[in-house]
Amino acid sequence: MVSLICGHNGSGKTRKMIEMANSEIAKVQGKMVFIEANNKHIYDLDHNIRYINTKEYGLTNEEQFHGFVCGLLATDYDIEMVFIDGLYKITDACNEEKSKIIVNRLEQLAAKFDVKFVLSLNFDVEDISDSMREKVYA
Repeated sequence: MVSLICGHNGSGKTRKMIEMANSEIAKVQGKMVFIEANNKHIYDLDHNIRYINTKEYGLTNEEQFHGFVCGLLATDYDIEMVFIDGLYKITDACNEEKSKIIVNRLEQLAAKFDVKFVLSLNFDVEDISDSMREKVYA
């Protein structure tokens, strides 16, 4: 399952994701991962959440990001939940079309490996297609 948190810069997406991750960590049976493009929020998260700064791995586009996520899931079968903050900073997905491709790929991984993905997109809910809008976390 993929859930989206939408809004423009400064709308509170990251804060919402951090709060979600910190509250969900007590409920998950497996492991949780929080991915973003810097170390800015490393100390805001519970210490049981694995924090990954993608800039340390040189990711620049959606192909590299997909491979990275596949590798992450392949090396740890216990991952139950993955938060991805600032997709546009991690990849070159700065429009809905590219974001949709990534979301569809994550949906396939979620179904195959029973992982829940939560990711932030820099779009208002009104600006995305109906198929993407169905995935918006309320």
